[in-house]
Amino acid sequence: MSWQGELNKYLASAYKNWVISKRNVFTLFELFFWPLVNLLSIGLLTRFLMVDESMVSFLLVGSIALTILQVAQMDVAYVLLFDMWSKSIKNTFIAPIHSRHLIFGSLFFGIMRGSVVFAILASISFYLFDFRFQAGGLIPPLIFLAGVFSMAAIIGITVCISILTFGQNADVAAWSLSGLILLFSGIYYPVDVLPFFLQVLARAIPLTYFLEYYRSIFIPGPHHLAVGLSLAALYLLLGLILFDRAIRRARRTGILLWLSE
Repeated sequence: MSWQGELNKYLASAYKNWVISKRNVFTLFELFFWPLVNLLSIGLLTRFLMVDESMVSFLLVGSIALTILQVAQMDVAYVLLFDMWSKSIKNTFIAPIHSRHLIFGSLFFGIMRGSVVFAILASISFYLFDFRFQAGGLIPPLIFLAGVFSMAAIIGITVCISILTFGQNADVAAWSLSGLILLFSGIYYPVDVLPFFLQVLARAIPLTYFLEYYRSIFIPGPHHLAVGLSLAALYLLLGLILFDRAIRRARRTGILLWLSE
């Protein structure tokens, strides 16, 4: 297999998401309406409570992270959700592709959409709430975005595995998993306020460490970025392995045909 053929497999997955998304008017809500509503509600709350600049940064970083996570993880999950909803999921696996082509191809499109959302939210945060996302230079926000996108890929992989394992009822995971991440990873509060057993769970989530790292630019404090990077790489590798196994099992048990009827 030439590198051009391998590249085309990734791009085909991204292109499919692009074709479907541009025909869906609700895509505009995901890119503009809901991100703005979320950011403005948190930003205006900080004005009402008259919190200091460090707390404004803490909350806005969480708001931006949650929005980008939701946008990007949906793009990864859409790679099978669209096929399941249109009863054509078997057609996807007729092609000689692997889990990595589906996940990283759709993630590429999710990164593009998430980057647009980040640019919009960062600009509005600067003009309305004086939040400078590049205060520590360009490297920290890039690392932060890489962490958010890797977490989005992990959630998207989990959704795809759930679809191939449990069928149509598993699509609820596409919207519920990011909510659980919100609860445990310290989007709007430090994980230290959680009960001990939930703190242990929070420390197993890579996003927790990327949030701590990026927030340390605005509020000096300890962080463990290396742990977050290691966990993200481990979960991505494990997720791809389990996704490939789920594909083989779905072919063997007939779930692919069942989801296409």
